[in-house]
Amino acid sequence: MKRTFFLMSMLWAVTTAAYAGMTGKPHVERIEPPSWWVGMETPLQLMIYGPGLGQGTVTSLTPGMEITAVHKADSPNYLFLDIAIPSGASPGDYSLRWTNGKKKFDFTYTLQAREPRSAQREGISPADVLYLLMPDRFINGDPVNDSTPCTAEKSDPANDYGRHGGDLEGIRMSLDYLAELGVTSIWPTPLTLDNEPIVSYHGYACADYYRIDPRFGTNQMYREVVREAASRGISFLQDIVPNHCGTAHWWMQDLPFKDWIHVFDSFTRSNYAMITHMDPNAAAIDRELCIQGWFDTSMPDMNLGNPFVLQYFIQVSVWWIEYAGLAGLRIDTYPYSDETAISSYTAALRNEYPNGTVLAECWYNYPHQVAYWERGPWPSGPTVMDFSLMGELSR
Repeated sequence: MKRTFFLMSMLWAVTTAAYAGMTGKPHVERIEPPSWWVGMETPLQLMIYGPGLGQGTVTSLTPGMEITAVHKADSPNYLFLDIAIPSGASPGDYSLRWTNGKKKFDFTYTLQAREPRSAQREGISPADVLYLLMPDRFINGDPVNDSTPCTAEKSDPANDYGRHGGDLEGIRMSLDYLAELGVTSIWPTPLTLDNEPIVSYHGYACADYYRIDPRFGTNQMYREVVREAASRGISFLQDIVPNHCGTAHWWMQDLPFKDWIHVFDSFTRSNYAMITHMDPNAAAIDRELCIQGWFDTSMPDMNLGNPFVLQYFIQVSVWWIEYAGLAGLRIDTYPYSDETAISSYTAALRNEYPNGTVLAECWYNYPHQVAYWERGPWPSGPTVMDFSLMGELSR
């Protein structure tokens, strides 16, 4: 069943009108990434969000954390802070101060210690057995979280397209069985919150990139499951989607920048013409429609060509690897993003985790098309899923 959306509600004019006048005492409603680590290669840029925060500035009150630049967004409710963390900085809580004339308030940001040899973590190899599972369709280990007050879609196991109740506890319960099968790595489809009102079970329309869907469990539980799996010789790859978010994502009500997502006068779907990346005779309009059109009605297309968007997704990806102890990532819809941006994204991950896995979904039917992304005109390509081999094996 197709959903109808009032697309104009997604447009900048409406979202600005709705949220530019956020009232109340200035405070930080969100700060992303929610924490970071000392000794990282990836530069840190904080996105802070709250009523009127963009009208002020932020300074650091604690030595060991320097704010090198403060960027205002198009929305008056955001600030982006470039943070310098010197070598030898100590883990702990760092104090920051927001000021706007006589108005001010203090808040803290936490830097954690990295796990030993975190940067040298190993990804998967041809020797691994990678097990794909869809968490909602796997094992329901905790029926209590099948429906939650903060999620739109409730449990409906009788509905083929509804939520069926599988969760992280179910994965944890299955670890011994998976180990007996010979599985050495698990790839679950997205575990982060998908809060669409229907067909949210697959997880590919993210509503919060830093939160595990409560119908699956919690961030802490995810980390514990990954650690329990590691004790059995099983690693995890996390499925992440930098190409698009969901219409229920919290920022859709107040976009930081006018070009944070690709917006059209009416709903415009991608033409899915991935071949345009490598076709020298492809029309520019066809290339643009491939990478700027929405993947589906509930999946707004992210503009990775905006440097703030690109840095946001680099940090999301690094944060989950570091926080959960992952072997790497599986990147959804890889060829639907701008080539320069997605290659920069991949290079940043390779720089932070030289031996980790960056596994890209490039759904092409022929080997030379797949090879374009793995060995194309960029210094650091991903490992590419071999759909051409899959096609031959399924004939």
